[in-house]
Amino acid sequence: FPAADDAQDMFTLKTERGMGHVDQGTGTLLDWQDLGLRQRASETVYMLHTGQGAAAFGLILGLMALGVPVLAVTGVLTWLPGWRNRPRLQGNTAPTQADTIVLVGSEGGSTWAFAATLARALRDAGQLVHVAPMAGFAPARYRQARRFVVLAATYGEGDAPASAKGFLDQLQALKTVPTAPLAVLGFGDSSFPAFCAFARAVDQTAQAKGWPALMAFDTIDRQSPQDFAHWGRALGQALGIELELAHQAAVPATQTLTLLARSDYGAAVQVPMSILRFALPTASFWQRLTGQHFTRFEPGDLLGIVPEGSAVPRLYSLASGARDGFIEIVVRRHVGGLASGQLTQMEPGQTVRAFLRRHPGFHAGPGRAPLILIGAGTGVGPLAGFIRNNTSDRPVHLFFGLRHPDSDFLYQNELSSWQTDGKLAHLSIAVSRGERPQYVQDVLRLQAPQVVAAIRQGARIMVCGGRDMARGVTEALTDILKPAGLTPAMLKAGDRYVEDIY
Repeated sequence: FPAADDAQDMFTLKTERGMGHVDQGTGTLLDWQDLGLRQRASETVYMLHTGQGAAAFGLILGLMALGVPVLAVTGVLTWLPGWRNRPRLQGNTAPTQADTIVLVGSEGGSTWAFAATLARALRDAGQLVHVAPMAGFAPARYRQARRFVVLAATYGEGDAPASAKGFLDQLQALKTVPTAPLAVLGFGDSSFPAFCAFARAVDQTAQAKGWPALMAFDTIDRQSPQDFAHWGRALGQALGIELELAHQAAVPATQTLTLLARSDYGAAVQVPMSILRFALPTASFWQRLTGQHFTRFEPGDLLGIVPEGSAVPRLYSLASGARDGFIEIVVRRHVGGLASGQLTQMEPGQTVRAFLRRHPGFHAGPGRAPLILIGAGTGVGPLAGFIRNNTSDRPVHLFFGLRHPDSDFLYQNELSSWQTDGKLAHLSIAVSRGERPQYVQDVLRLQAPQVVAAIRQGARIMVCGGRDMARGVTEALTDILKPAGLTPAMLKAGDRYVEDIY
């Protein structure tokens, strides 16, 4: 408005199109100027900050701005566990400058330790070494490479481990392979039929593509330091250097767990088993905030038990998550088994040394798609954990194999309660020592239509237990899925068929 004591003053008119002046006596528009691009931007910024002209939009933007600090903090907390658990590669040469490229395929992390031992020995011999996951294979970056070494474990029944996902597909898609020769070393357990199957597939694919071989394919059985040292000497001969690989497995930092309760099963069928529940160890505020130690874990993760008198840990699948407020595993006592013998003899109040190992490849994951859980014996442990944590009433069907319902029906009361609560939709029991002996694969065949219907709805299959059971399940599902045009391999490729086999 014009000043009251100034007859020459005028009205100032501002609209979203521009600004002008109006004679206060006659109302005549004296001048007008459209807003330029810069002025429009300035007005828009002013409107967004003040809310004038768009109060609702300004409120929404304000709430979004308040969410930025929350996203920043939670993002860091999500990133920290992966950063903390990644391998510490000291002195890792840049890929563009290294003459030796070591590619690692590991699921639980132990193969990374062998890679670190190899890298140290090669550097001591004057080599420039770059160590990387197989999943990060980038041939164009290895401009100075004179040799490649692949250290590859095998996951499940011949599948790629976590850090090697997609490697075989990328190798098969290469138009030309590197000219520098390749050595492939497999890590596995010779008691499994698929011993080093993934590493062998890598070697065979490389040969088929014409990748020159530095030395013959070899394997390491059960993380044997002796096998690794023997292979190292052969590698040294191929390189024309002295190479001694003295590998010592490092046990992760452990915490003391106190047994709260135990439930015993299986004595009547000569298969003693126990459900062991431990208290969560005390954690500091910072440990809880950053997810260290036992502050964040899910069913399907692994509990490493270090038995007395040994430095070699034994891994057990967790049947509980952190939000359950306890740590639970299912243990079968093996004749002569050091860890299982000590665990199944523990009484409440006694302690054991343990550590946590993430196992993201065997998590139930989010979503509402059905879950088909298949397990036998102690393999029901993590499956019970998935059901216990099914707070979204996700459709879950459990196929559980046992010997006799009066002896080794693990989680019998809990499963009944979970059905009542809606956490478990269907329970199918296979009794191998009843009047009509059945195994889980037999029950799967009997319920083939329901299984196929669930899979067509996007169901994910999760199998846990002994390798013979898992093989029988794969054979049964192969027959069940064939009329639908599907195979277990197709489901595995889509991460809809996962196994935890021992």
